[in-house]
Formats: sequence, C-alpha cells, structure tokens
Amino acid sequence: MGDTHVRKINRSLIYGWMTIVIILFVSYVFEVMKGQRSFTYLVVFMAFTAVPALIVLIFYLTKPDRYSLRYLIVGGYFLMYIFVMITGSTTMVFSYILPMLSLLVLFHQPIIIVVTGFASFAVNLVSIYLRYTNGEITKANSKDIEIQLALLFLCFSGSFLATRLYDDIHKKNQAYNNELTERNRDIEKMTVQTITTIANTIDAKDEYTRGHSRRVAEYSATIASALGMSDIEVSNIRIIGLLHDIGKIGIPDAVLNKPGKLTSEEYQVMKGHTTAGSEILKDIDMIPDLDIGARYHHERPDGKGYPDGLSGDQIPFIARIIAVADAYDAMSSNRVYRKHLPKDAILNELHKGRGTQWDAQCTDVMIKLLTDDLLPHVNADEDAELVQQASTILTRVIDMAEDKGNETSDDLDSLTGAYGRDKGRDMIQSAIEKSGSGVIMVVDIDNFHFINESEGFTVGDIYLKKTVSMIRKLAKEMIVSRFGADVFVIYLPTIKTLSEAEALARDLLEQTNTVSGTDQNMHPFSVSIGITEVCTEKDKAMILYENANKALYVAKQQGGNIYYSHQTVDHFVHTEKDPAADLNTLVNIIQNRHHYKGGLIAAYPEFGKMYEFISSLAERNNMQVHIVLFTIAAAEGKKPDLSEQTRVMDLMHKSIVGSIRNIDVTTRYSSTQIAMLLMNLDDQSVKGVINRIMTEFFRTYDKREFTIHYDTADLSKNTKEKE
Repeated sequence: MGDTHVRKINRSLIYGWMTIVIILFVSYVFEVMKGQRSFTYLVVFMAFTAVPALIVLIFYLTKPDRYSLRYLIVGGYFLMYIFVMITGSTTMVFSYILPMLSLLVLFHQPIIIVVTGFASFAVNLVSIYLRYTNGEITKANSKDIEIQLALLFLCFSGSFLATRLYDDIHKKNQAYNNELTERNRDIEKMTVQTITTIANTIDAKDEYTRGHSRRVAEYSATIASALGMSDIEVSNIRIIGLLHDIGKIGIPDAVLNKPGKLTSEEYQVMKGHTTAGSEILKDIDMIPDLDIGARYHHERPDGKGYPDGLSGDQIPFIARIIAVADAYDAMSSNRVYRKHLPKDAILNELHKGRGTQWDAQCTDVMIKLLTDDLLPHVNADEDAELVQQASTILTRVIDMAEDKGNETSDDLDSLTGAYGRDKGRDMIQSAIEKSGSGVIMVVDIDNFHFINESEGFTVGDIYLKKTVSMIRKLAKEMIVSRFGADVFVIYLPTIKTLSEAEALARDLLEQTNTVSGTDQNMHPFSVSIGITEVCTEKDKAMILYENANKALYVAKQQGGNIYYSHQTVDHFVHTEKDPAADLNTLVNIIQNRHHYKGGLIAAYPEFGKMYEFISSLAERNNMQVHIVLFTIAAAEGKKPDLSEQTRVMDLMHKSIVGSIRNIDVTTRYSSTQIAMLLMNLDDQSVKGVINRIMTEFFRTYDKREFTIHYDTADLSKNTKEKE
C-alpha cells in the first residue's frame, strides 16, 4: 500500500512539472518569435527547466516507487525558481514559489521546508544585493523588496506549520493502517486455521482420508501457480480446496467407509455431498466462489459428471483445477477399498482421462508437475495440532450429545445399565420420600476427556462400564443414575452415617487404583467422589445432588482420586499456607502445558489457551505478563462452612473482574484460589491493581471469617530465564 502511494505522488508531481515546463516553453517561443526574448534565453531556460524534468522522468520510469525521487523533484523545481529569480520579475518568482510550496507540503517533511526556505531567502538576498549595486533599487521601489521578503517569510512559515500538521496526521494514519493490516493478518491466519480445522474434522470421519483436504488444497494451489494465476487467486484456491469435501460431513459412515462397491442408492447418497457442501458455503462471501469447488469438483468435460452434468467451459475453472487435484490424491493415497496406485499407473490414468474426465489444460499441468516431481510433499503429521483440535471438537460434540441424551432419557442407559438422568432423579426422589435417610454419592471418572481423545471412545466405554460394575459391588441396595458423560449419582438408602459412606468411597477408590495398577489397558484409572447425607424425607434429590457435586468439585481441584463430604467442614477450608508454593507450581505447569497430562490443565483448557494467546502477543510486542494467585484461608479460630466459602470466592471473583481491564484474564484455580493474568503492567502497576481488588473485596465482605493471601510472578522473566 505504501509503495503505491509513493508511486502516485511521484507520477502526479512529474506530470504537473512537465505541464508547467511545456506551457512556459510555448510562451517563451512566442516571445522569441516576437523579438521580446532571444533564442539563447530559450536554450538556457530549457537547460534549467526541461533537462532536470527529463532526468527526473527517466528516474521515475526506471523505478516509479522510489521514495528519494521527491528530493530530485524539489531540487529540479528549485533550479527553475533560481532561473526565474535571475531573469524574471517578482510576480513570476511567486508563480514558481507557490506550486513548489504546495508540493513540499504534500511531502509532509518539515525539514525540507526549512532548508528550502533558507535557500530561498539566501537567493533573494543575493538578488536584492545585485540589484541594489546596479542601482535598480531606490527608495521609491524599496517597498517592493520589503513586500517580497515579507511574502517569502509568510509563505514558508505558513507552509512549515501546514507541513507539521499534515505530517502528524499522516503518521497517525500510517500507524492506524499498520495496526489494521496486522489485525487483518491475524484474522486471516485465524480464518485459515479454522478452515483447516474444519477440513481435518471432515477427514477425521475416515482414517484413510486423513489429510486429504489439505493435500488437495496444496495440489490445487500448485496447479494454479503453474498456470500463471495471481498470488491472491492461488491463496483463494487453496482455501476453496480445503473445503471442497465439506459436504461429506453429512454422509453416513456406513456409506463413506464401505469397503466394497456402492449400490445405486448408496451412490446417490454419496453424490449428495457436492450439493450439501455448496449449500453450507453459498452464503459465505469472505472468499469469492467459495462454494464453487464443493459443488462442481465432480463435473466432467464430457458432461458425465455430477451434480449438474456440466461440460467443457460450462464448468468453472476453479472446479476444473480442484477436480484434477482431487483425482490425483485419490489415486496416490490408500483407500478403504484399495491401495494407492504407482506413479506410472497414475500418469496413464491422467492421459486416458485428459479432455474427457478432466480439463485438458489442467491435466497437462498436473502431468508435468508429476513427471518433474514438482508436486508438494504434504505430510499429514505437520497438522497434528490442528487435527487434535478437530478431534477435540468432535469429542465435545459427542459428549454434549451424550449429555443431552442422558438428560432426556426415561429408560436405562444402554451402555452401563444405569438409569438415565430424568428417570434416575425421579427414582431417587421417590426413594428418599419413603426412607428419609441414606447418602448421595456423585462419582466422576478423572481425565475422562483425555481418555476419550487419546485412547478412543471404545476404550472410554470400557471405563464407563467398569466404573458402574465396581459401584454395584459397594452395597446390595442402591439406585445408580448416569447424569452426564462420565458422572454417576448413587443413592444408598441403607447407609445411615457419613463414616459408612466414606468407607464405601475408600473401597471404590481402592478398586480403581487396583485396576489401574494391574490392567495396562486401563491406566490411568481413578475417580473423584462427592458425598452428602440425606437428613429427612423432605430433602430434594437435586439439592442433595448439588451439595454432593460441590464436594466433588473440591475433590477434582485437589487432583482427583479422592473423596470429600459436603458436611465435613475441614475438608473444604484450606489451612494457612505459602501461596508462593502454589504459584510456582502453576507457573511451571502452564509454561510446560504441552508436556503435562494431569487433571489441572485439563480442567482449565480455556485458561491455557488464553495464556498462549497473551504470551505470544506479549513476545511480539515486548510486553510484560504477570500472574497473581489469590488464596482464601479460614481466619484463626474460625470454622466457616462450605456455603460461606463459596460466597467468599464469588465476592473475590467479582472484586477481581471489576478491577481489571478487558485484556486481562482470570479463572478459578482451585476451590479456594483464583489465578489472574495481567498484561503490559510494571511491578508498581500490578501492586496498584491488587490494592484495588483487596479494597473492593473487604468493602463487600465484613464477616472476617476468611483471610486473603496472594503472590505474584513475572512470567516474561520466567520465560526468558527458561529459554
């Protein structure tokens, strides 16, 4: 953008200069013909005006965006000015000064105004002195000289102020444009990453097509580049290629992964991915013709393709490129129904289908690229992180579907044999009303998302069935309900005390630890347990569930493989400790998050992502990042209950959110701790933020049953030391 701007300014100034020279040349020619000027004058005029203009024009033609050309233009224009000063009148002098000042303002460089102004004054003073010594200046006309100098001063001083103002505006606009360009670049990068993640999500439906969309995108871009298309067109085709198979997301796996020949009905279903993909993409106008590749990449020049049976030039050129790239990847990759073809066989197929199955021009380019070994070697493992993102997205979708299914089910869960959420809730409530006693236990499998993502859903199903099997061994009478993907609620009507329930919880933990230590297929395997007591027949099942779930929350924040009881106050309230120890642990974990597989970071993926974003932004802009860890602890001699602790944590969280900026990040680190990231603040400013938080907290909390401790660390320094 900057080079184009410079080129336009240079062109406009040179054209304007040449126009003035031509007008003056014609005027002087007429004056020579009338005898008012000599031919020698005309030659000297051309030497001082036209020759510099031609030289500058030659420089412009060789490199039109040359930034330094402005100095040559100013110098050449100043020669014209000196020539007129020597040979012309004061009026003619100002006819040159004003255009020159205009172009100097356009350059928005005050120093040029200053230099040119001093030079102009010097030339004028020399001219005045020569005219005075020749007797041309007398008292009668000395006023003209005063006006001339005054006008020079006004012109240059006014131009200097205008230039300063224009230069300030120009710099602000340039800074804004640079910021906008950087933001657009970030958005474009995020967009491409999102599109690649979507493509990997599609490919993940079939292990044989892993990386297919990315390979087709790269092959298509290579073909487009070889055809001489522009960089923008190549970039667009790469993205269109990434999404060409997006319609397959709606094709049943039984059809998509069928090893044998498809039936006519199945083939019709498979062909539907082109129109489905087009419908998904048709309203997205970020990239021109984004839906073209999805709809028409199976059309053929001979008219035998689908979905519309287009032929020849009726097929959009983008789709013709993607069709060849798609066919090549299909032939060169292993598929569920056959192994990949050798290079010679692929070349033979390309020659056979040239002009009938695929566009002749695109096929010729593909044949040359393949023959000369110029096709990019795309490694699917290079996208491991994006593939993992795609896998995570699928996992979450499936988990949410499972949660939703369990929430609305009135029957037994088909996998574990436990009641569904609604049925289980009703059964537990009915049993409580009859018994009026017992305990509620909530059992959650630790790191279940990690197990699903790393080992697969089949292994995850084994963990679920094993967990329910062990739960049923705890007592003869119980109601087991699956409340979520890996959350089970158990009502034990015959258990009368918390000590009995805690004994059962220890038994369940021993069972899981034994399995984890002896069965390599189920390692690691542990659960977290929350317990609450049923006191009367009027207790509500969902309130008891919430109480037990609060206890479970504490167990999860302590790393899992442990139980807590809602009524056991001491289990919930942290004793006074050194928050720096926890802070050092947190700093170490988030800076080594790619190598850590514990429950802590798995429980806070959003915090880890925000830390990555902020740390990378801080590194690019040389900013500081501080982390602050707040810890609440029971005041000396106080034993507050869990509800009071929850209230204090909520007040603390509100105090933090109300005291930090939009660019800062906060999250709960444990049941009694809150972590906070502050960006681009020095140590003194960080202390100021903490003081505001503490002031706001104690303004809203007056019971004094808890005390607050905090510690800080500069993550920027830790990162540098680590590197």
